[in-house]
Amino acid sequence: MNDYAKAKGTAIEKTIRGQMQAELSGAGMYFALARAAEGLNLDEVAGQFKELAAEHAAQAGFYAGFCGRYPFEENEFWQFVKGLSKAEYFGEKAIKGLAAAVKEAGFADAAGTIETFAAQHRHHAEVTQRLTEKYAPESVKRNTKKRYVCGVCGYVCEGELADKPEDFTCPLCGMPKSAFKVIE
Repeated sequence: MNDYAKAKGTAIEKTIRGQMQAELSGAGMYFALARAAEGLNLDEVAGQFKELAAEHAAQAGFYAGFCGRYPFEENEFWQFVKGLSKAEYFGEKAIKGLAAAVKEAGFADAAGTIETFAAQHRHHAEVTQRLTEKYAPESVKRNTKKRYVCGVCGYVCEGELADKPEDFTCPLCGMPKSAFKVIE
Protein backbone atom coordinates (compact mmCIF):
# COMPACT_ATOMS: atom_id res chain seq x y z
CA MET A 1 0.00 0.00 0.00
CA ASN A 2 1.28 3.47 -0.81
CA ASP A 3 0.89 6.54 1.40
CA TYR A 4 -2.70 7.07 0.31
CA ALA A 5 -5.79 5.45 1.79
CA LYS A 6 -4.15 5.00 5.18
CA ALA A 7 -7.06 6.52 7.08
CA LYS A 8 -9.75 4.58 5.19
CA GLY A 9 -11.80 2.56 7.64
CA THR A 10 -10.24 4.18 10.70
CA ALA A 11 -11.85 6.31 13.39
CA ILE A 12 -10.17 9.41 11.93
CA GLU A 13 -11.64 8.95 8.44
CA LYS A 14 -14.76 11.06 9.12
CA THR A 15 -12.64 13.93 10.44
CA ILE A 16 -10.30 13.73 7.45
CA ARG A 17 -13.27 13.76 5.05
CA GLY A 18 -14.61 16.84 6.82
CA GLN A 19 -11.26 18.56 6.44
CA MET A 20 -11.25 17.64 2.76
CA GLN A 21 -14.64 19.34 2.32
CA ALA A 22 -13.42 22.40 4.23
CA GLU A 23 -10.38 22.72 1.96
CA LEU A 24 -12.56 22.37 -1.15
CA SER A 25 -14.79 25.15 0.17
CA GLY A 26 -11.72 27.24 0.89
CA ALA A 27 -10.48 26.78 -2.67
CA GLY A 28 -13.83 27.87 -4.07
CA MET A 29 -13.97 30.87 -1.76
CA TYR A 30 -10.50 32.10 -2.70
CA PHE A 31 -11.16 31.62 -6.43
CA ALA A 32 -14.39 33.64 -6.02
CA LEU A 33 -12.47 36.37 -4.19
CA ALA A 34 -9.89 36.37 -7.00
CA ARG A 35 -12.65 36.93 -9.58
CA ALA A 36 -14.04 39.77 -7.45
CA ALA A 37 -10.57 41.32 -7.14
CA GLU A 38 -10.10 41.11 -10.92
CA GLY A 39 -13.39 42.94 -11.36
CA LEU A 40 -12.04 45.68 -9.10
CA ASN A 41 -8.79 45.83 -11.13
CA LEU A 42 -6.82 44.52 -8.15
CA ASP A 43 -4.58 42.20 -10.14
CA GLU A 44 -2.00 41.65 -7.38
CA VAL A 45 -4.74 40.78 -4.89
CA ALA A 46 -6.35 38.43 -7.43
CA GLY A 47 -3.02 36.68 -7.96
CA GLN A 48 -2.53 36.18 -4.24
CA PHE A 49 -6.05 34.79 -3.84
CA LYS A 50 -5.48 32.37 -6.75
CA GLU A 51 -2.32 31.14 -5.02
CA LEU A 52 -4.25 30.58 -1.78
CA ALA A 53 -7.00 28.77 -3.70
CA ALA A 54 -4.47 26.46 -5.35
CA GLU A 55 -2.98 25.62 -1.94
CA HIS A 56 -6.42 24.76 -0.55
CA ALA A 57 -7.12 22.59 -3.61
CA ALA A 58 -3.82 20.73 -3.11
CA GLN A 59 -4.64 20.20 0.56
CA ALA A 60 -8.08 18.84 -0.37
CA GLY A 61 -6.38 16.42 -2.76
CA PHE A 62 -4.10 15.17 -0.01
CA TYR A 63 -7.00 14.59 2.38
CA ALA A 64 -9.08 12.90 -0.35
CA GLY A 65 -6.27 10.43 -0.99
CA PHE A 66 -5.47 9.94 2.67
CA CYS A 67 -9.04 8.90 3.45
CA GLY A 68 -9.23 6.59 0.44
CA ARG A 69 -11.70 8.60 -1.63
CA TYR A 70 -9.81 7.77 -4.84
CA PRO A 71 -8.01 4.56 -5.84
CA PHE A 72 -4.25 4.37 -6.20
CA GLU A 73 -3.61 0.73 -7.15
CA GLU A 74 -2.90 0.51 -10.90
CA ASN A 75 -6.01 -1.27 -12.24
CA GLU A 76 -8.38 0.58 -9.92
CA PHE A 77 -6.61 3.86 -10.72
CA TRP A 78 -7.08 3.44 -14.48
CA GLN A 79 -10.63 2.14 -14.07
CA PHE A 80 -11.39 5.34 -12.15
CA VAL A 81 -9.74 7.56 -14.78
CA LYS A 82 -11.72 5.78 -17.50
CA GLY A 83 -14.98 6.43 -15.63
CA LEU A 84 -13.89 10.00 -14.95
CA SER A 85 -13.46 10.59 -18.68
CA LYS A 86 -17.06 9.58 -19.28
CA ALA A 87 -18.21 11.83 -16.43
CA GLU A 88 -16.35 14.79 -17.96
CA TYR A 89 -18.21 14.27 -21.26
CA PHE A 90 -21.48 14.09 -19.29
CA GLY A 91 -20.43 17.25 -17.42
CA GLU A 92 -19.88 19.13 -20.66
CA LYS A 93 -23.44 18.37 -21.77
CA ALA A 94 -24.94 19.24 -18.37
CA ILE A 95 -22.99 22.50 -18.12
CA LYS A 96 -24.03 23.54 -21.63
CA GLY A 97 -27.61 23.09 -20.44
CA LEU A 98 -26.87 25.22 -17.39
CA ALA A 99 -25.34 27.92 -19.60
CA ALA A 100 -28.47 27.97 -21.77
CA ALA A 101 -30.71 28.29 -18.70
CA VAL A 102 -28.55 31.09 -17.26
CA LYS A 103 -28.62 32.90 -20.60
CA GLU A 104 -32.39 32.46 -20.82
CA ALA A 105 -32.69 34.00 -17.34
CA GLY A 106 -30.96 37.13 -18.65
CA PHE A 107 -27.39 36.61 -17.45
CA ALA A 108 -25.51 36.58 -20.77
CA ASP A 109 -22.05 37.35 -19.33
CA ALA A 110 -22.31 34.57 -16.75
CA ALA A 111 -23.63 32.21 -19.44
CA GLY A 112 -20.54 32.91 -21.54
CA THR A 113 -18.28 32.02 -18.62
CA ILE A 114 -20.26 28.84 -17.97
CA GLU A 115 -19.95 27.89 -21.66
CA THR A 116 -16.17 28.18 -21.21
CA PHE A 117 -16.44 25.75 -18.30
CA ALA A 118 -18.31 23.30 -20.56
CA ALA A 119 -15.47 23.49 -23.08
CA GLN A 120 -12.99 22.85 -20.27
CA HIS A 121 -14.92 19.71 -19.27
CA ARG A 122 -14.69 18.53 -22.89
CA HIS A 123 -10.93 19.11 -22.77
CA HIS A 124 -10.68 17.20 -19.47
CA ALA A 125 -12.61 14.31 -21.03
CA GLU A 126 -10.30 14.23 -24.04
CA VAL A 127 -7.15 14.34 -21.92
CA THR A 128 -8.27 11.59 -19.54
CA GLN A 129 -9.42 9.46 -22.47
CA ARG A 130 -6.04 9.85 -24.23
CA LEU A 131 -4.17 9.00 -21.04
CA THR A 132 -6.29 5.88 -20.53
CA GLU A 133 -5.77 4.76 -24.12
CA LYS A 134 -2.02 5.28 -23.84
CA TYR A 135 -1.20 4.03 -20.33
CA ALA A 136 -3.98 1.83 -18.95
CA PRO A 137 -3.54 -1.94 -18.89
CA GLU A 138 -5.42 -3.80 -21.64
CA SER A 139 -7.80 -5.27 -19.07
CA VAL A 140 -9.02 -1.76 -18.25
CA LYS A 141 -9.25 -0.64 -21.88
CA ARG A 142 -11.63 -3.47 -22.81
CA ASN A 143 -15.33 -3.13 -21.98
CA THR A 144 -16.08 -6.72 -21.03
CA LYS A 145 -17.75 -6.00 -17.69
CA LYS A 146 -21.21 -4.72 -16.90
CA ARG A 147 -21.21 -0.91 -16.76
CA TYR A 148 -23.20 1.49 -14.60
CA VAL A 149 -23.53 5.26 -14.83
CA CYS A 150 -24.14 7.64 -11.94
CA GLY A 151 -27.33 9.53 -12.70
CA VAL A 152 -26.02 12.64 -10.96
CA CYS A 153 -22.49 13.19 -12.30
CA GLY A 154 -22.13 10.70 -15.16
CA TYR A 155 -19.30 8.67 -13.63
CA VAL A 156 -19.15 5.19 -15.18
CA CYS A 157 -18.08 2.19 -13.12
CA GLU A 158 -17.48 -1.29 -14.44
CA GLY A 159 -18.15 -4.58 -12.71
CA GLU A 160 -21.13 -5.93 -10.87
CA LEU A 161 -22.65 -3.21 -8.69
CA ALA A 162 -24.05 -5.86 -6.34
CA ASP A 163 -20.46 -6.91 -5.56
CA LYS A 164 -19.61 -3.42 -4.28
CA PRO A 165 -19.85 -2.87 -0.51
CA GLU A 166 -23.20 -1.67 0.87
CA ASP A 167 -21.69 1.73 1.70
CA PHE A 168 -20.34 2.18 -1.86
CA THR A 169 -20.75 5.73 -3.12
CA CYS A 170 -19.88 7.42 -6.38
CA PRO A 171 -16.22 8.44 -6.14
CA LEU A 172 -16.99 11.77 -7.82
CA CYS A 173 -20.19 13.04 -6.26
CA GLY A 174 -20.72 10.75 -3.26
CA MET A 175 -24.16 9.48 -4.30
CA PRO A 176 -25.16 5.97 -3.09
CA LYS A 177 -25.39 2.83 -5.22
CA SER A 178 -29.05 3.57 -5.90
CA ALA A 179 -28.02 6.55 -8.08
CA PHE A 180 -26.36 4.18 -10.58
CA LYS A 181 -28.20 2.73 -13.55
CA VAL A 182 -27.02 -0.07 -15.81
CA ILE A 183 -25.80 0.99 -19.25
CA GLU A 184 -27.51 -1.08 -21.93
